[in-house]
Amino acid sequence: MEDSLNLSEILFKPKFVYPETSVISNSGAELPTLSREDISFGFVYDFYRPVLKFEWVFSGGSALDIDEALAKICVSKAPRSREGLYDTVKEYGSGHWNFEFNTIAQNRVNRAHECESKNDIKGASHNYRLASRYFAIAAYPFLKSDILAQNSDVLCRTTYKKMYDIDPTNGILQEHSFNVDGKKVTGYLHIPDLKQVYPCVIIVCPYESNFSYAYRFINDYLAKANICAFVIEMPGAGACEKLNLNDHFSMAIEEAIDYLSTLKYVDATNIGLFGSGISATACIRAAILKSSSVKALAVLAPYVHSFFTDKEILNSMPLCLRSSLCNRLDLDASSWDTLTPQLKVFSLKEQGILSGRGGCKVPTYVSIIKNSVVSRDDVTLLENNFSDITVLSNEKMGRAEFIRQSIGEVTKFFSEKFSNGN
Repeated sequence: MEDSLNLSEILFKPKFVYPETSVISNSGAELPTLSREDISFGFVYDFYRPVLKFEWVFSGGSALDIDEALAKICVSKAPRSREGLYDTVKEYGSGHWNFEFNTIAQNRVNRAHECESKNDIKGASHNYRLASRYFAIAAYPFLKSDILAQNSDVLCRTTYKKMYDIDPTNGILQEHSFNVDGKKVTGYLHIPDLKQVYPCVIIVCPYESNFSYAYRFINDYLAKANICAFVIEMPGAGACEKLNLNDHFSMAIEEAIDYLSTLKYVDATNIGLFGSGISATACIRAAILKSSSVKALAVLAPYVHSFFTDKEILNSMPLCLRSSLCNRLDLDASSWDTLTPQLKVFSLKEQGILSGRGGCKVPTYVSIIKNSVVSRDDVTLLENNFSDITVLSNEKMGRAEFIRQSIGEVTKFFSEKFSNGN
C-alpha cells in the first residue's frame, strides 16, 4: 500500500512538463460551435470538461470537498491552455485540475491513516472511499497518454481496494483476469460474501468514468437486492486499455459472460448487463450475440444508430468528449468533420446487429431523455429487435435527476428478472 501511494510524490512533484489534458487528442483545436447544448453530454459553460458533480457525489464523493477543489481551480490566476476555460491551467500546481483533486484525495488518505492508527475502521474505510473518488476525478476524462491522469488512476484503484480490504462490511472485492482476443484484461467482482451463489450484473463503464464510478449503485442498490456486480471497462480504457476500440467492441463483455460461468459463487443462469452511452451500445451488442447467456439487459441513453450517423448529434458533443472518443481510436478530434463518417462502423444498424427481425428474447429495460442522443428511430430499432422491452422516455431533465430515477428502476428490473426470488 505504501509503495503504491508513493505515486503521490510523482503527482505532487512531477519531473517533467506534461501536456495539459485539454490539448490531448485534438491538436489544441479551437472549441467548436455546438449544434445544441445536449443535457446528456453534461455541458457546462467555462469548463473544458463536463462537470458531473452529482455523479461524483453519487459515486462516493463529498459535495463540499468537490466544491473546494473546483473553487481553487476557478480562482487560479495561472496561465491556461484555453483562456476562459477554468480547468485548463497549463502547469501542474495550484489551480491545475489534476493537482487540486489529487490534493483533496491525499488529504483523505492522510485522514484514513489517522483513523487506522486509532483502530477506527469505519472512519478509515470512509476516507479511502473519498480518496478513491477524488483520484478518479483527478484522472478524468481518463485519456491515454495523459501521464498525470494515469498516475491518479492507479492511486484511485489502490485506495478503492484498500477500502474493501480494511472493512469487511463493504463486502468482498476481487480482481479477476481473463483473456480477450489474446490479451489479458481485468474485471472487478463486488460480492456480498462467498457463502452463497449470487446473480450478477456486468457493469460496463463509459469512457467518462473508471471502474470505481458504480460504488453507490453496487453498494446501496444491487448488494441490498442480493445481486453481485462484475465491473469492466471499455476497450482502450483502464484495465482494458490493451484492447483496441473497433467494430467488435463488445468482445470483452462476451468473454466476461463466459468467464463468470467458471466462478462457483456466481449464478451463471442469472447474468445481467448494464451500461450507459457507448458502453450501453456494447451491452446491447453482447446481449444479442450471447442471448442464451444473458438473463436481462438494462441501458441508459444508449448510442444505437443516430449518435454515430446524425451530424446534429455528433456536432453537439463538447470538444472534451470528442477528444475522449478519438483518444481510444488513435485519431485527432481537430479533424472532426472528416473522421465522423468513420464512426458509422459502430452503429448497430450499420453492423446488421439490429436487423428489425425482433428475434432477441432477452428482457430489456431502456431509459432515455426525450429529444437527446437517442432518436425516435433508435427506439423503433430497439423495439423491433427485442420482443420483451420496456422503454422509459423521460421528458427533458437534468443528468442528476435522470440518473437518480433510473438507478432505482434498473435495480428493480434486475431483481424481478433474476429467477432466484430477489
